[in-house]
Amino acid sequence: MKITRIEPILLKGDQKYTSSTSGAEATDNGDWQLLVRVETDEGFEGWSDAETLAPAAVAIIAGQGMGTLGFRTLSDILVGENPLDVERLWDKLYVGSAYYGRRGIAMQCISAIDLCLWSIRAQVAGMSIAQLLGGRRHDRVMAYASTLFRSTPEGMAEAARGYIDKGFKAVKFGWGVFGEDKGRDRELVAAAREALGPDRHLLVDPGWYPAGWSKPGPSRSRREALELCEWLADFQVGWIEDFIHPERTREYAEIRPLSPTPVAAGEQLSTIWEFERFIGDGCVDVIQPDLTRCGGLTVARRVAEMAVSANIDLVPHSWLTHLLTGYSLQLIASLPRAPFLEFNVSQSKLTGGVAISPFKLDTNGMVAVPDGVGTGVEVDRDFVAAHRIETGSVL
Repeated sequence: MKITRIEPILLKGDQKYTSSTSGAEATDNGDWQLLVRVETDEGFEGWSDAETLAPAAVAIIAGQGMGTLGFRTLSDILVGENPLDVERLWDKLYVGSAYYGRRGIAMQCISAIDLCLWSIRAQVAGMSIAQLLGGRRHDRVMAYASTLFRSTPEGMAEAARGYIDKGFKAVKFGWGVFGEDKGRDRELVAAAREALGPDRHLLVDPGWYPAGWSKPGPSRSRREALELCEWLADFQVGWIEDFIHPERTREYAEIRPLSPTPVAAGEQLSTIWEFERFIGDGCVDVIQPDLTRCGGLTVARRVAEMAVSANIDLVPHSWLTHLLTGYSLQLIASLPRAPFLEFNVSQSKLTGGVAISPFKLDTNGMVAVPDGVGTGVEVDRDFVAAHRIETGSVL
């Protein structure tokens, strides 16, 4: 079997990333979305989404490369290869793009391609990805509603009650206006905790620059980061996520043992080498690889082994389309412990329309792990065709 094509598919929408004053739902990226499809000569194909600067990623995957090793496009590197040689191909992609990649957009594209290859491998084997990873240990996983902070306590309370009505037992609020006003930050968290009650999980992602995503500024000082951990514990927050500059590994390692609130992070990391340092230095209680950023399942499965060895939990960051939810769910199902699945309730029309049958909660706030072949997610090809932009127009 051979890879015949790696196709970047650029989708265009008309919504912007935004939060709300009221309880109305926030919106993730609704302007651009990249999908990647890997095709083979035997009819198997894999699909993935990619969280990256989509128009630029098109050139990295299928634009004009150079003849020198390290400057080649990802399609040039893989076409003609056996898609089942997933780990070897990961190394080939890494070396073939090393002079312009190693991290950033190139690694995000490699991650998406790697996911496609794992999907193809599972299809050829006639099993789910969880089975391919060693076996499914969990049939259901608790989902937490992942959304943005609202800008008023009233909006926070309204939003929290809405997630309760939808069946969620856990909610994570992140970014939005958080960090612009310390007094208001505390009021927003207090409102969410009161509305959720003591028996539901509240998770907080403050963002790692404290002025909020709309007004990026300098990262928090070490003292400010520790103070944040301390007062969040007053509201029984289940974890504080990704709140320190991602390059400040030592700061994570120093604050984590002092924090009364469990520390979660890892969505900004990529390659096994960054995760080795981060976990080895004792930076987190919960490691959060994003499968479309970290290097795909080839990297994430090794991160899972490190998490088991360090006796910490792994909960993938998964705030994109249901393609990423599907891959994340398959990885989670293979783990010894499966505390949560991140469930993006803030999908735009663009990200929400990619899958034909989105995942749904059961009455206990759980999501069932598909037991069919591959990821259990089917792409809505009609939706994709209606929203795609010819990539030649952005190269």
